[in-house]
Amino acid sequence: MVKASGQLRSGILLNYLNLLLGNLIPIFYTPVMLQLLGQSEYGLYKISSSFTSYLSLISLGIGSAVSRYLIMYRSKGDRTGEEKILGLFMWVFRAISAATLVIGTFMAWNVDLFYQSSLTSIELGKMKLLIMILVINMAVNFLMTPYTAVIGAHEQFIPQQIMNIFLTIAGPVFNLTALWLGFASVGMAISSLALSVGANILYYVYVRQALHIRAQYKELPLHMLREIFSFSIWVFAGNLVTQLYNTTDTVMIGMVPALAAAGAAVYSVGATFNNIVLSLTTAISNLLSPKASRMVFSGASSQELTQLATRVGRIQGYIFLLVVSGFIAFGRPFIHFYAGSEYSDAYWVGIFMMMPNLIPLTQSVFLSIIVAMARHRFRSLVYLGIAVLNVVGTWFMMHWFGVAGAAAMTGIALLIGPGLVMNWYYWKRIHLSVPYFWKNLLPLFIVPAVLCAGALFLSAAIDFYCIPTLLAGILVYTLFYAALSWLFIMNDYEKSLIRDLIAGALRAFGVKK
Repeated sequence: MVKASGQLRSGILLNYLNLLLGNLIPIFYTPVMLQLLGQSEYGLYKISSSFTSYLSLISLGIGSAVSRYLIMYRSKGDRTGEEKILGLFMWVFRAISAATLVIGTFMAWNVDLFYQSSLTSIELGKMKLLIMILVINMAVNFLMTPYTAVIGAHEQFIPQQIMNIFLTIAGPVFNLTALWLGFASVGMAISSLALSVGANILYYVYVRQALHIRAQYKELPLHMLREIFSFSIWVFAGNLVTQLYNTTDTVMIGMVPALAAAGAAVYSVGATFNNIVLSLTTAISNLLSPKASRMVFSGASSQELTQLATRVGRIQGYIFLLVVSGFIAFGRPFIHFYAGSEYSDAYWVGIFMMMPNLIPLTQSVFLSIIVAMARHRFRSLVYLGIAVLNVVGTWFMMHWFGVAGAAAMTGIALLIGPGLVMNWYYWKRIHLSVPYFWKNLLPLFIVPAVLCAGALFLSAAIDFYCIPTLLAGILVYTLFYAALSWLFIMNDYEKSLIRDLIAGALRAFGVKK
């Protein structure tokens, strides 16, 4: 078994490889997929998946509790307690999986109530089938949630990232195969289900055979249920807010006859770039979340927690600002080649969704801290309030300004909640030094602001609607960003991380310094 430090270093390296693949593959995969699928069919698939995703709320936030309690027992060295709590969670998620199938079937057969005025009868029939396949997929994932949580709780980053890389590559391959065989959106849903089943079987085998952990069902700690639900209910409130933010726009756009499936397709393409930013930045915090939890449990000071959050936030900030400023500079021609001229409004969707996400993404460790402290109730209530405001505002904004209006309203809500209210809470109630955090983060804006303004100025003279010119522009922009950040912004710690990553990559390929 690889030591924890080796797991973390190798996990980070593999994670970056997965991120690279996950963001390069769609550049080639998505245009082909959109061409084979068509705008309306793609929009129908996205509406179906967004509609079905509300079933994730059935878990009541207990998914977050699994890792927390597994880590808690593991930190005590209580193997028996860990296996018993695993057995308890298995029974809980079996019930959740069954409820998902029942409620999901009801939703599928009553989808007409929401979309009969905007979709044709043929589209409604296909949507019912799509929802049922996606419901089964979600039920399977719920069933195996406790076992997948064990891998993360034991910080087994290498097998976790290897599986993620496999899924990153296999997903598009399976989808394109289904499309070439003529199965359209239904084939994509079936291929996703097949991959989920296979991945969950492998997770199950790994936990039992490699980690030698088996769920115990005798003398279950039933007395823990009340504590678990008390902890999870506020995670559930947070998940409800996330759901309202991430999928309600697509669900509501599909209900508007003037937008319907085509509008949902355009919005989803714009949201794809936001998802890229999310994956690039949250991957780092996901790897360090167990460390933040351990620090809380071991009694780390507010200063130590703030310093951890700041270090991680700066690293996430470099990545975030590169992608977002680059998208502002080159997004229009990129979308033209990436998806087609009919998706031009996706540029504004992407900008309005990405920019406000800077705050919650760079402060993701703050969230891990308050969850470990079980002080996430306030965040959940705040997010719930502004999520409701967002839903109401989005309904009007998308009628006035189309899909860009829906994205803009979501961005405004993010600025209010994570931006203003939560920073006050972290500072005044949790006693994390928010001024210290932003004082260290703000210098990161200098380089991307200058480069982005320069690229936009040059676009008046240079035709970036030419693929070689566009690729050259993106490459030069990235090199200048990296070089200027290294010379003028990065501190010694960040430079050492990059040196270590490069050295690790060279060793992985057998190259010695």
